[in-house]
Amino acid sequence: MYLDLKKIIKFFTKLYFLIFIVTLPYKHCLTAELHIGVASNFLMPMNAIKQTFESENNTKIFLSSGSSGSLYSQIINGAPLDIFLSADQVLPKKLENTTKGIKGTRFTYATGKLLLFSTKKDLFNLTFPNIILSKKIKYIGLGNPKYVPYGMAAKEVLESLKISKIIEKKFVLSKNVNQVFLMNYYGNLDIGFIAKSDFIIKNEKGKVWDIPQNLYRPIKQDVILLKGGEKKSEARLFLKFLSSKSVKEKLNSLGYNVN
Repeated sequence: MYLDLKKIIKFFTKLYFLIFIVTLPYKHCLTAELHIGVASNFLMPMNAIKQTFESENNTKIFLSSGSSGSLYSQIINGAPLDIFLSADQVLPKKLENTTKGIKGTRFTYATGKLLLFSTKKDLFNLTFPNIILSKKIKYIGLGNPKYVPYGMAAKEVLESLKISKIIEKKFVLSKNVNQVFLMNYYGNLDIGFIAKSDFIIKNEKGKVWDIPQNLYRPIKQDVILLKGGEKKSEARLFLKFLSSKSVKEKLNSLGYNVN
């Protein structure tokens, strides 16, 4: 029996590509997808967590970042998110009482720290809280307290010091706490209330002043599973991963308090 080698090679080549085309959609659907809304202050740590989780699990994570208030509004209005990492406890608690959040899944994944930050060298010799009342200060940055938990904390600090009304004309309100840091970093503000994590992760210049914890309520940041992720085993796996020892150690090194 005579076999044509060229025909055999051609046959198996076609067979290989046929199998590849047929199995390609199947292979693609094996990769699970998670859509996570994350507060702006936590975006950088979340990117590191995301990479580790994706490498250890057959899952692709897509992030949506913004102020906690804006993300909450998006979720209420039907944004297709599976998990919400807020910069406060209030908004995840609200979601628990709606059809959007899954009761029993909310927990505190980190507690943030508020700092005062400046890159203006002529301010470096001043002390807290006197620096805030300095005549050298023209612009004070903080996140909009209506939408930004770190901005609300800054407002509490100023109210505790009883100086909020005295300096309110100097306020520059930002849509998220990261924007406050960047405006300070590039010299567009004199001082600003920032997240400690931003200073640790991004800072190459400037000075920070510690703010006593008794001047503002702890910035406890909660996460909650959303309706979109209720039936996704990967979503619950991610929540478990978020509370793992390795992630806690990472967050502690990035300026968060994690128990």
